[in-house]
Amino acid sequence: MNVSVWCTRIIRTGFILIFTLVPLLLTPWNYELFEYNKMMVTYALTVVIVGAWIVKMINDREIRIAKTPLDIPIVLFFVSQLVSALFSIDHHVSWFGYYSRFNGGMWSVISYILLYYAFVSNSITVLPLLMGTLASGAVVAIYGVLERLGIDKNLWVQDVQNRVFSTLGQPNWLGAYLVALIPIAFGFSLKKVYWAGLSVLFFAVLLFTRSRSGLVGFAAADAFFWGILLLRTRSRLSLKIPFVICHVSFVMLVFFNGTSIDSIDRWLRPTPSTTPTTEATPSAYTAPLLEFGGTESGTIRKYVWQGAVTAWKSSVKTMLVGTGTETFAFAFYQYRPKKHNLTSEWDFLYNKAHNEYLNYLTTTGVFGLGSYLLIIGAFIIWFIKISKSEFLISKQIQSSKSKLDQLGQLEISTLHIALFAGWVSILVTNFFGFSVVILQLFFFLFPAMILANGKTYYNKSLRLPRFTMWVASVISIILLVILGRMWWADILFAKGYRGARLGQYEASRAALSQAIAINPTEPLYHDEASSTLSILTSLAIENRDATTAAALARESIKENDAAIRTEPANVNFWKTRTKILYSFTPFDPTFIKAAITALEKAHTLSPNDPKILYNLAVLYGQDGNTDRAIELLKTAVTIKSNYRDAYWALHVFYNQIKQSELAKSIITGYLTNVDPNDNEFKQALTQ
Repeated sequence: MNVSVWCTRIIRTGFILIFTLVPLLLTPWNYELFEYNKMMVTYALTVVIVGAWIVKMINDREIRIAKTPLDIPIVLFFVSQLVSALFSIDHHVSWFGYYSRFNGGMWSVISYILLYYAFVSNSITVLPLLMGTLASGAVVAIYGVLERLGIDKNLWVQDVQNRVFSTLGQPNWLGAYLVALIPIAFGFSLKKVYWAGLSVLFFAVLLFTRSRSGLVGFAAADAFFWGILLLRTRSRLSLKIPFVICHVSFVMLVFFNGTSIDSIDRWLRPTPSTTPTTEATPSAYTAPLLEFGGTESGTIRKYVWQGAVTAWKSSVKTMLVGTGTETFAFAFYQYRPKKHNLTSEWDFLYNKAHNEYLNYLTTTGVFGLGSYLLIIGAFIIWFIKISKSEFLISKQIQSSKSKLDQLGQLEISTLHIALFAGWVSILVTNFFGFSVVILQLFFFLFPAMILANGKTYYNKSLRLPRFTMWVASVISIILLVILGRMWWADILFAKGYRGARLGQYEASRAALSQAIAINPTEPLYHDEASSTLSILTSLAIENRDATTAAALARESIKENDAAIRTEPANVNFWKTRTKILYSFTPFDPTFIKAAITALEKAHTLSPNDPKILYNLAVLYGQDGNTDRAIELLKTAVTIKSNYRDAYWALHVFYNQIKQSELAKSIITGYLTNVDPNDNEFKQALTQ
């Protein structure tokens, strides 16, 4: 058996599986149905590919790694991410990624870099890989069409018919994925015109996503691909048929479906979009509103970006290396703009900056963003230079000796342009959003496909005993087993999480205990377990079983301690601590002070969160400190001027201390400045 040949086959098959399986994967069993499965399969296939590569090098007695123009930028990028993770405000998140996003942690960064070098250092045939990628994209797109027709409209909370997301899990992610594939379909259509139908299918589903960032990315990729070909190709007639077929189809699709961008639809459609609108009450929000009553996404994005920049400027250390890889959620909590409290998403958690570049700036500082931009800049400069050489279309055609050679060279050149155009689209869509697993794979592996030909190698003799091949294989198997256990632990966690929300607390406790036993390092499991145990404690109190209640309370606090010990900067864990301690007050009233202490900690981590201020005020009020409660509520109203609950609580507390005129002024102020039609406040005023 030729070990090297088999290892090469495994590596090639691994890359085919990455490009075909990752976009398709989702399960109904996991806590996060989409990204978690895609990330775990990426990890597993990285282990398989890199393991086979190591075995191959041991067998060949040679370390053989390709040299590429991106080596120095990639090394700097890796170092920047590593330094950021080492000085992170949350080391667990920096290494494993934010739970529910996963992509972006150090382990994922290491995986993408290893995959890049595994690809360029081994003989991977690009053409069949791209055909498999397009086939997978076709399946994703067809499912998107079926979603538009309502095949799964009853399975999701979201209006998936209005904005499809197929197997990607979010409309903008699906749009960015399809935009990256459209130029590749263009490239194939130049050889066989029927491939143009695939680009039309992708564009149709892009419209169904209603992703404005996706349309901007498409415009950039489309202009680049056809523009470069028109400039470089003498025989423009060969481009006209697929170009016309594609773009006439695009115009017809826009005419009948629209783009969801009114300024464009007014020109291309006979009437403006007639999407039904919903009027918001005067008290709802003071920011511009969308057609469905929420704040316009551009306004929200502006405040998120402001918070990102403020967090970056918070210290010299943060400016240099950021708050820590993937820690945007915790950074934004600390520096969220007050005006964000006036949007419809004022109490939402943002674990990404909704701008890949600002996300790197906040979490990895100038070092991280600079090295990331260096990768982009180095590849663009290299591509511009190489496009002037014999490597691309015109000079290859002129130097080819046979028509068969000409066809092969033209195909390679066109696909290089297509890959680069798709890669450029990612740079555009990332400006308005952030990378997910498949897009990050494209970001690293599209350049690898272009750089795969004409490379040189770093070679070094490797003299290791043959049994080390078995050691490498066993280590790979162990890593796969660990990944499998982590995946199963997530399923158990999801079972426990959903069981608690269905009131099945004992079953939830059992499932969460199993998840923790398999993966005790994940703090989210401990946090959820502490919450479930606190509910069981309350039930035991109701049943007057003091012994059981005391034991459950101790166990609940222990689980919460484990979560906070791992992630002390996680605001949500401190909120959970507050909730569970407060739930123990019927058992022991002294827990109210511990609950206040926990929520004060949450307040220091998220000082501009009016909901924390409101809940703190309630706790202080119950503890008899009415003055402090009123002070906190005033602050809450200051940073969220339309906060109905805070106004009402102020009115209640003023009445408690016999300040009826102040109570009346609060009611009058709300009716005058926020919502003059609030009947409950009107009734309070008359009383």
